[in-house]
Amino acid sequence: MNRQHFGHASQRGAVLLVALIMLLLLTILGIAAMRDTNLQEKMAGNMRDHNLALQAAEAGLRFAEQSIKDQYDNLVSDTLYPVNDPTPDVVEFNGFTGDVAAKPSYTVTRLPHPGPLNMQDMVNAETAGGGSLEAGESLILDFVLVRIESTGTGMSSDSKVTLRSLYFVEE
Repeated sequence: MNRQHFGHASQRGAVLLVALIMLLLLTILGIAAMRDTNLQEKMAGNMRDHNLALQAAEAGLRFAEQSIKDQYDNLVSDTLYPVNDPTPDVVEFNGFTGDVAAKPSYTVTRLPHPGPLNMQDMVNAETAGGGSLEAGESLILDFVLVRIESTGTGMSSDSKVTLRSLYFVEE
């Protein structure tokens, strides 16, 4: 029987070397996971900030549409809303309650009237319930066309969203 003695003199540290390499690999994986998590957190914060700016712009746009709808008489006169005003007044919407860097704002520009609209040419009688207009009869609406542009800001002033809508205001 041949016995070998494994003492301190015959150990060479191979297991220690393998363990250190494994620890180094685990450390690299941990650092990469932390960087990835940090990047995802920043992206989620930016998306939240953008969505807040979008909601602020949407709220300003809807408020402007409603206030314009209530002011038809002022729209018809050229004093308050001149046609194609190159620098329309910027109105701040203070009713927005979100936590934003700046309150949403909007501008209203009255556009030239495109002329009478013949609804008979615009509406397909089959899809609109049919038969509501007699043959040859046309329905002409009187309206004012406005362009509303609303700007919303998120929690940081770097995040801005601008929405624009064309709005028909009927008499």
